[in-house]
Amino acid sequence: MDLKLLGLNIKNSRKNIKLTQAQLAEITNLSTVHISHIEGGSVKMSVDTLINICNALNTTPNDILWGQFEANSYDAQGNGKERFSENGEYSINTQLSTKAGNMSQSDKRLLLEIANLLENRNKDTNNSKKAY
Repeated sequence: MDLKLLGLNIKNSRKNIKLTQAQLAEITNLSTVHISHIEGGSVKMSVDTLINICNALNTTPNDILWGQFEANSYDAQGNGKERFSENGEYSINTQLSTKAGNMSQSDKRLLLEIANLLENRNKDTNNSKKAY
């Protein structure tokens, strides 16, 4: 699990509801330093702590684990920017996650079928390359 991404998702979710780290720490009975370390991705947290944070942020573990909340994102320095990949382009995983989060269940099933077809196509392509 990517602790930096998990921490960034918590930070984004916290900022989206306009809570400070100190306020989140008070609500969750954690120290501000511990919240800072969680958001920075430098410490692991227990499932109980994750659920406690999710309850405080009025979100779900899925939102935190996968970043599927709908609002502005912030970069690692807390600036109001979308997450970018190393090459400066908006992260494809973030784009897919955001779009999937906004879809109906039937559209999500269709997207999953498409992903499975692409995965199988890639397997077939890799297998045919090995045959040569």
